[in-house]
Amino acid sequence: MAASPPLAPRLAGLRTPRFWLLSAAALCFAVGIADPALTIERTVGTYQLVFDITQSMNTQDMGSTDARVSRLEFARTLATGTLDRLPCGAHVGVSVFVERKTQPLLMPVEVCAHRAALEDSISHIDWRMAWAADSHLYYGTYSALNDIRTLAPGAALVFFTDGHQAPALHTGRTPAWDGTPGDIPGVLIGLGGSTPEPVPKLGEKGRIDGYWTAEDTAGFASAGAPTLSVADMERLGGDLRNAPQRAAGPDADHLSRRRDDVLDDLARLTGLGTATARSPEQIAALLRALPGGRLTDTRFSLRVPLTLAGLCALLASLAPRPARRTTRWRLPARLSFPFHFRSS
Repeated sequence: MAASPPLAPRLAGLRTPRFWLLSAAALCFAVGIADPALTIERTVGTYQLVFDITQSMNTQDMGSTDARVSRLEFARTLATGTLDRLPCGAHVGVSVFVERKTQPLLMPVEVCAHRAALEDSISHIDWRMAWAADSHLYYGTYSALNDIRTLAPGAALVFFTDGHQAPALHTGRTPAWDGTPGDIPGVLIGLGGSTPEPVPKLGEKGRIDGYWTAEDTAGFASAGAPTLSVADMERLGGDLRNAPQRAAGPDADHLSRRRDDVLDDLARLTGLGTATARSPEQIAALLRALPGGRLTDTRFSLRVPLTLAGLCALLASLAPRPARRTTRWRLPARLSFPFHFRSS
């Protein structure tokens, strides 16, 4: 019967780098299955995202010059990307704005647990959801603030809009805000270019059927304009009821651009901040900088880091060993010296 090899050499063979790498990989995978986590205390916020879905938001002047998209589509992309950059524990809701009011679609929910529901709600926001064609942005902003005050106290307002008023406000008739400026935190995110662009008229299938003209917009009275009675119309004479309500003004109301002046005026009245839409990273940073929020314990899972560490250890164990090179030094058989020694 052949004798078994000594135990010491076998144990020495187990103590190779490959053995330790495989052991580390197995340990990482085993611990990762248990899904350990760290609990981190941090401040998280609650945000109500409001999307302007009036017709000017269909203007295609966002994105790169060779791939223009509408302002509404750009806002949806920004908002979806922002969800991935908010910490777990933050809450997000979704609303739309048309005419004078905002309509909540989803009240604030936790961003990680309800990520799919939030993305689905945002991706389905469409101009066809509008119940009117007007865009009284001052009233819409006040409506959004009132929704937060009554339905989601403690939330911050994030309003994606181009600032376009349609019909234009009558001079000196800017609606007042009945709240305290700064009472509700938030930011108005401006979309659109600085160059006036025609506003498209979209058909039922979303194709552009034409563009709004100066004559079209002149048919609507300025918001806040004094209303004439039938008796006043008869006294003034003419068919005033069917005549254009105003002349096409120098502002070219049928064209649309990002109205920073309107957004700044709204910010002055309400205490909200303003920003021009750039990227999801920018929006997420703006949201994190808003005042308010609450302290909460956030669970940080270690499963992904452990899995990555185990995978790296496993791949390292499969790397081929470097070949050992041994160098043997040999002296020549006969040494010759340039010196000759002579005995005396």
